[in-house]
Amino acid sequence: MIDFNVLTDLARREGVQRIGVGVVVRDASGRILMIRRAAHADLPGRWEYPGGGRAGDETVEAGAARELAEETGLAGLSLEYARHLDLTDRRGLRVRQFVFTTVVPDGTAILLSPGHDDHRWAAPDRLPPTSDGQRTVIEWLTGRLALPGWRPVGGYLTTIARPGSYGCFLVSDPQGRVLGLRSAVDPGVWNFPGGNVEHGETPFTTALREAREELGLDLATENPQVLRRRLVAVVHEQAGSLLPVPACGYVFDGGVLTAEQQARIRLDPAEHTEWRFETAHDWHDHMGPDRYRRLLQALRAHRSGTPLYLERPAPADDFEGVMVLVTDPAGRLLMHHRDDKPGIAWPGYWTPIGGWREADETPEENAAREVREEAGITITRMRPVPGPQHELVSPLVRVLHAAWNGPDSDLRLGDEGLAVRMVPFAEVLDLKVPPYMQHYLPLLAAAADHPAGSTS
Repeated sequence: MIDFNVLTDLARREGVQRIGVGVVVRDASGRILMIRRAAHADLPGRWEYPGGGRAGDETVEAGAARELAEETGLAGLSLEYARHLDLTDRRGLRVRQFVFTTVVPDGTAILLSPGHDDHRWAAPDRLPPTSDGQRTVIEWLTGRLALPGWRPVGGYLTTIARPGSYGCFLVSDPQGRVLGLRSAVDPGVWNFPGGNVEHGETPFTTALREAREELGLDLATENPQVLRRRLVAVVHEQAGSLLPVPACGYVFDGGVLTAEQQARIRLDPAEHTEWRFETAHDWHDHMGPDRYRRLLQALRAHRSGTPLYLERPAPADDFEGVMVLVTDPAGRLLMHHRDDKPGIAWPGYWTPIGGWREADETPEENAAREVREEAGITITRMRPVPGPQHELVSPLVRVLHAAWNGPDSDLRLGDEGLAVRMVPFAEVLDLKVPPYMQHYLPLLAAAADHPAGSTS
């Protein structure tokens, strides 16, 4: 749970030369076990709590348990890590002592080591002569324990959710398509390059390491912009049946891979069997609903240029796009003639205005922006279209209705599509339209009698 390898590495980077351990033993009455060094030992007559140095390659926890057993005969106790104490030993070496604590019943027998000749159960405010450092640790610990509900960090960590973490890259090609890797373990799963954070790593260094292992490419070398550590999104995933602990994921911008760089991709066959770049729309055919939502969320964060906090499962009121049904008092519907090109939804069809969500837009803000960008007009006071959503319209899309009463001359085609115009309800189905229009036209006819509001 506590990675003492990381903590000892940190100590060395901070100039610590020796690692020590200590155990503050308390009895049920709150007294502290103090033991006295024998006359033939170093620092004879010094009172202290049990402790010493690590032996060989033993772990910090094992060292604490061994020292406690050797010096007091207490073994098999549950030790909770409390804090560390920095000190300088008799040789002038900087020492970091990792201090644990435990509780035993009143009257517990103590079997001293040959290096100690006496022991005493002392009240925290009436300690026998000891070092200033040990006195500080004991006063700090007993003061904290007096606070309602407080417990040492080693025990506290057992009471809270302990999420795993992962780091990954969102990588695209010059056409803006997104890279996915097919899992060798579960062929139905496509992932971003990345993986779980290992001991001593950060999410970013994890993403770099995983990309090297999974793609055979050092993304920091291939695209130095990656070293800017641009965070795209933080994704909190609740525990589920496959991963029974929560996880916190960090998605970083992995940059763009050219055709030449793509040609040098070398997969690790133990992890992935295939790689491909696809548009957001085309990934829909390769991913389950949960992973597809995560892709759309990551792409939204990437477009926004501002890191977003995301959750899985997503809140019930979350969405990733809109379809806007704009009508006028003459009984016409605003229709958009889409480009006829691969990688988009309904190429070459006439559809209502719609598009992906940006950053943290509300459905109404998303709808207003899309209508303004694709048709050049401003709408306000939108409302959801009543009734069930058609099966061909993604549940991630919000379907809204708004009324507009401006002149046709105000319509302006945006950067996408071939044409935009108001079409009488009776003529909509004469166009090349998606099947879902047969579902929504009757709803619009009813809504036209009770417009949501208009602006010109």
